[in-house]
Amino acid sequence: MLAILDKWKARQGEEKPVMILINVSGGGLRSAAFVMNAMQQLDSLTQGKLMPHTMLISGASGGMLAATYYRELYRYRLHDSTMNLSYKKFGDYISSDLLNPVFTSMIARDIFAPMQKFSVGNNRYIKDRGYAFEKKLSDNTHGLLNIQLKDVAGDEQMANVPMIIFSSVIADDGRKLLISTQPISFMMKPRYYAADTTVLPDAVDFGAMFKRQHPMDLRVLTAMRMNATFPYVLPNVWLPSNPVIDVMDAGLRDNVGTEASLRFADYFREWLTENTGGVVLLQLRHKVNEDWDQSTPGENLTDRIVTPATMLQHNWFALQQYQQMDQFGYFNTAADTLLKKITILYQPKDADKSAAINFHLTERERRDVLSSFYNEGNKEEIDALLKLLR
Repeated sequence: MLAILDKWKARQGEEKPVMILINVSGGGLRSAAFVMNAMQQLDSLTQGKLMPHTMLISGASGGMLAATYYRELYRYRLHDSTMNLSYKKFGDYISSDLLNPVFTSMIARDIFAPMQKFSVGNNRYIKDRGYAFEKKLSDNTHGLLNIQLKDVAGDEQMANVPMIIFSSVIADDGRKLLISTQPISFMMKPRYYAADTTVLPDAVDFGAMFKRQHPMDLRVLTAMRMNATFPYVLPNVWLPSNPVIDVMDAGLRDNVGTEASLRFADYFREWLTENTGGVVLLQLRHKVNEDWDQSTPGENLTDRIVTPATMLQHNWFALQQYQQMDQFGYFNTAADTLLKKITILYQPKDADKSAAINFHLTERERRDVLSSFYNEGNKEEIDALLKLLR
C-alpha cells in the first residue's frame, strides 16, 4: 500500500498535494442520483482535479453504485479522451429503475421457478432477484460495470484511479467484510490494537479469506450488490466458507464509509503527514433528521409499549453519525490537524416531500435531489474544497 501511495504522489506534480478520501452514503437511487450529480459537478468545478486527488472511495448502498460507476467512467476516459464525464445521461443511467425487475424476479423466479441457473466462468448459480438486480444495473449502465475485480486491480495498483473498498456486514457476528483488489489485511483492526491478541478483528479481508477460491474473479456488480443488500429487498449473499457465512448491507455498520477512511488514514498517518498537504474527508450524503417535531411519541398505549424497541430503528443512522463524529474528533485534535471534513448534503426543499429510499425515483424526486447540490450550505463546503485544490 505504501508503494501505491508513492505512485499516487508521483502523479500529483507537487511536493505536498491534498489527498481526498470520498465517503458516500446509502439511500437507494436517491443517493445514487445525488452522488453521481455531486461527483460530476465537483469534477467540473475543480477543473478535473477531483479524481486525480482521490486515493480511496468507500461507502454504502446507492451511493456506492454511483461512485463505482463514476470511477469506471473515469477509468474508461484514461483510454478515450473524448469521454465527457459531465454527460447528463450518465446520471440518468445510474438512477434508472431497479425496483420493478427485482420484485418481478421475486414472484417469477424466487417463488414459482427457483431452480433456473446461470453460469459465470466455471461456476453455476441460481437466478434470483439478486441476479435480476445485477443484470438490470448492468443494462442501465450499458455494460460498463460488467467486469471482475481483476480487471481494475492493475489500475488501482498503479494509482491510475482511486481505490474502492466495498464493505458488507457479516450477519453472524456483525463484522465487516471488506472487498478490495489490493491486500488490506492490515485494516482488520484499529492500528492501536494491531498487536493486541486480546482484541479480536472487527473486519475480514475478503481477498485473504477466500484466497483459494479466486477472489479476484468476483464480479464488480456482485461486490456492489453485496454492499447494497438491503434486508428482504435483496437476498443475503452466502459465501463459500465453512461454515457458510452470509452478508448484508454495509449500512448496518457504516452508512457513509467513514470508518474505512479513518482507519486507512490512521494506518498511514506518518506518511500522510510527511507527503501531503492534508487529507480531505469528502462526504456526499443525505442529511440526518434533526427535527424533534417529526418524531413526537405516540399517545396511545401501543405506541408507548413499542417505543423502546423501535427507538434504535428510527435513530440508526443518527447513532452512526454520533459515533463517527466522535471518531473524527479523537483523530483530529488540536495537535493533529491532518484531516479536514467537507460534507455535501442532500437536503430536500420540502421536508415532507423528501425522495424515498428505494430503488425507484420519480421525476419529481430526481429534480429535487439534483437541485439540492446547490443549496446555501453546500456552496460554502464547495468553496472550501476549491480553495484546498487551487
